[in-house]
Amino acid sequence: MTGEVGVGPRPLPEVRLRFKRAFTTYYLDLCSYRVATPGEAYEACAEYLGVRRRQLGVEQAERELAEEITRLAGELEQDLRRRHRDVIVEYLASESLEGRLRECARAVQARET
Repeated sequence: MTGEVGVGPRPLPEVRLRFKRAFTTYYLDLCSYRVATPGEAYEACAEYLGVRRRQLGVEQAERELAEEITRLAGELEQDLRRRHRDVIVEYLASESLEGRLRECARAVQARET
């Protein structure tokens, strides 16, 4: 999770980008009826949430999580609309991106408690 052995946690923007990429792959697989396994998305989410907690403090990170998920969902939807114009409207109509993103964060939090 932290990169190379002996190296501290990766910077927040780096782990945030990793999470966005992993979640996007999971979401596209889910919507396209491929076998969608959330493992990598959950792992990237756990790393991202952990780095946020370390940088912001647990209380602030938890307080701001709902807003961050909404912000991430908006960014992801924008990216998907640009890169997958031909299918994304159908995907977004059939599967809530923000709902799946929240589900991912809740699953990670549940595993951590």
